[in-house]
Amino acid sequence: MDANTARQLAPRQEPKVETHVQPTPVSAKVPVSKFEILLCLVASLVLGWMVVNLISAKITLNAKQEQLQAVQTKVSSVNSSNTSIQQEIAELTSQSHLKKVAQKYGLTDANSSVRNVNN
Repeated sequence: MDANTARQLAPRQEPKVETHVQPTPVSAKVPVSKFEILLCLVASLVLGWMVVNLISAKITLNAKQEQLQAVQTKVSSVNSSNTSIQQEIAELTSQSHLKKVAQKYGLTDANSSVRNVNN
């Protein structure tokens, strides 16, 4: 009975596409509050103070580095002088030099009465 009847299909429905209309942006300026102005002013003052302190610290650091370099140069000079003087002392207190000075002034060395004391 129903074998002859064709199946009835519902017409295919297209999905509905919703179009959204985006509002155009309004370019109205928002007023700046007194708190925001004060905040920007305080931030600017703090930033300026930090910059001045940084520059001052760098100048002080450079001056101290120059002083340090001068002191290091002086220390190096004194160390060199000390080394030279120690070498001269070693030469003047050597046994051969003492004998030369003794002969120059007519002094004699009596080895029998000389004792070496070691620390």
